[in-house]
Amino acid sequence: NNDNDAPVPIEEIPSSFEIAGHIAHLNLRSESLPYKYLIGKAILEKNRPKIRMVVNKTGSIENEFRTFPMEMLAGDGLDL
Repeated sequence: NNDNDAPVPIEEIPSSFEIAGHIAHLNLRSESLPYKYLIGKAILEKNRPKIRMVVNKTGSIENEFRTFPMEMLAGDGLDL
């Protein structure tokens, strides 16, 4: 086993997120992105049935409706 195969340590594990209905919204830092699907799955499993989908913000809010681009990490519609 090569030391280069070890995962890069995350300085801060995400511990909070926003909830809108049944969706958990994350704003992950760059060092957490390699683990985004694992983080999404863990949040989903620990918060079911209240949370049914986990998303990560991928860009900034740029319109009057305050919507933002996002990617789905876990939940309804994904086979993880």
